[in-house]
Amino acid sequence: MTRWRPITATIISVLGLAIATYLTYEHYATATGAPNSCLFGGSANSVINCGAVTTSAQSIILGLPVALYGAVFFVFMTVINLPVLWRSTSVWVARLRVAAAIAGIGMVIYLISVETLIVHHICIWCTGVHILMFALFVLITTGWQDTGWAQSQWSDEELESDYAPA
Repeated sequence: MTRWRPITATIISVLGLAIATYLTYEHYATATGAPNSCLFGGSANSVINCGAVTTSAQSIILGLPVALYGAVFFVFMTVINLPVLWRSTSVWVARLRVAAAIAGIGMVIYLISVETLIVHHICIWCTGVHILMFALFVLITTGWQDTGWAQSQWSDEELESDYAPA
């Protein structure tokens, strides 16, 4: 098992959690969302306008900000991407990690669609989360062989072949 994949996945999850937590804080700390949070630009005529994105009607789902859902998601991803859980021999942990990555990238596709097609502005912080989620998705979906479950299957096969009659 490679060591870099679980460590990288954990770091990416923590970074995603940090940005989502910041956006959640900005949502609740200011009455108008996060209008001052843009790193670049942010005027009403600018393509990059965090305030327009984070205060749009689409930024709330079931009465809660999308950023809060992102923070909760990244708490879960941080836990399930800890190296100890990458080494878990349970197939369910590995499958749950992949399912969460697929759900996360699905949500990213939806959010990018909303930003570009409905809101007509892009939030640079949200884009950072989208990039991190894409990296996490690629890391997890290409890393099945690095899970503890996959390793346990290979080591069992190797042991059986070592003791099989020639």
